[in-house]
Amino acid sequence: MTTLTATVVRTLHWAITEPDDSLPPPPSVRDRAAGPATGDPVVLLERLARVTAARLRLSDPPLGDDGPAGLEALLLAAALAVRDDAAAAEQVVGGVREPRTVRDLMARHGLVGRALPALAPQDALRTGLLRASPLTALLDHPPPGGEGRCGQLLDRFLDHPEGRRTVVAALAVPPATPETARYRAALLRRFRFTPGERTVVYEVYETALLHHARRYRELTDAVRDLVRDGPARLLADDPPGRWARATLDWWEPLAVIARRHPQELRRRRMLRGHGTGVALHRLYGGVRDWEGLREVLDR
Repeated sequence: MTTLTATVVRTLHWAITEPDDSLPPPPSVRDRAAGPATGDPVVLLERLARVTAARLRLSDPPLGDDGPAGLEALLLAAALAVRDDAAAAEQVVGGVREPRTVRDLMARHGLVGRALPALAPQDALRTGLLRASPLTALLDHPPPGGEGRCGQLLDRFLDHPEGRRTVVAALAVPPATPETARYRAALLRRFRFTPGERTVVYEVYETALLHHARRYRELTDAVRDLVRDGPARLLADDPPGRWARATLDWWEPLAVIARRHPQELRRRRMLRGHGTGVALHRLYGGVRDWEGLREVLDR
């Protein structure tokens, strides 16, 4: 077994068995001290696809698609294996074709989704991996130009009962970055035109506030504390300001519904704890309007 193949096998084992998403992938091919690796990469890839589907609480076959995982995800494992050589890793990722089956989506997400925390936000490999793994991009945030493809994938999941539960639960998880918060807000803004569409928005916020209320309360309280220093702090180009704006953007889809369809919102009895976020978003709109007016007056 070559060094590269052994590292790919170790990477697949890591993605299948490692319970802690914060731990990085195994050492790259340059680390000669890495331990032995055993197993058929193709068999491990199929196992990874099934394990990932189970982690997302999807039945087998996922979304009713019994197609194989294929081999494209092995290139993603190879890219992670040579990640210390940026040019080589990007070249490998660039050769990955579009996924053809849901198991292919699962295998790619099983690798990329677990590797993202170990990659810097500006890392070109991170961007390439997100392009190659549409499901990871949907649940995190897509690279430039990938929004349309993620929207189509979201519609596919929403059309399947189990898929709907999966994406609702995933989109309700507190965002890891301001970019993810803003992207999810943009996704939810699509579902505002009919009562049926708006149920998607309600379900995401209900799930978020039922299972992750503490974290969303912390994010919202941080915005409130920032506003106490002066509403203009919301426009500051520093980490607190960026996180505050992203948090308020996250509340925007629900704030718009609260303004336009208050009676409909009141019928959602599972929706609790949204009042502060919605109220702060209204203030944010006023701050942005004032800043725009000030820019005009200063010309």
